[in-house]
Amino acid sequence: MDFDRLIIDGYNLMHQDNALDRRPDVLQIARQRLVRRIERTATALASRITVVFDGREGGRDAVFDSPYLEVLFSPANRTADGLIEQMVHDAKNPERILVVTSDGVEQRLVSVFGASVISCREFLLRCEEPFTAPKKSKSARGSTLGDFFPEQKHEE
Repeated sequence: MDFDRLIIDGYNLMHQDNALDRRPDVLQIARQRLVRRIERTATALASRITVVFDGREGGRDAVFDSPYLEVLFSPANRTADGLIEQMVHDAKNPERILVVTSDGVEQRLVSVFGASVISCREFLLRCEEPFTAPKKSKSARGSTLGDFFPEQKHEE
């Protein structure tokens, strides 16, 4: 684990995951499946995981909670993106945060605050692969995101 916290843009990730049914009548089930699907991989990346969804009332959903994972809903006057931005901005060590989102504006903004970013597609690929602990680099440059999510070559 090289990150203290993993923050995931919940609906952004859900819309990238073709395995989930996103019809409004089964949205709660889709959220549950998404959270359970990412738990295995996410816990290997950070000791604390927060999944943020847009919501009307805001607050936490204890149904999803575990000792290392929490699910938050943004309040009515705010988006999940805004809540994620605030969390990164207010963090004492934003460089210890990894944000999962495919929103380009969000990626740039949290990067400016010092967090690392990975796209939803890349994160889902990591969820599908059996996890292997990243090897420690012997270089003096320190770890980079590429050490944990190496570039994969895709044949066209």
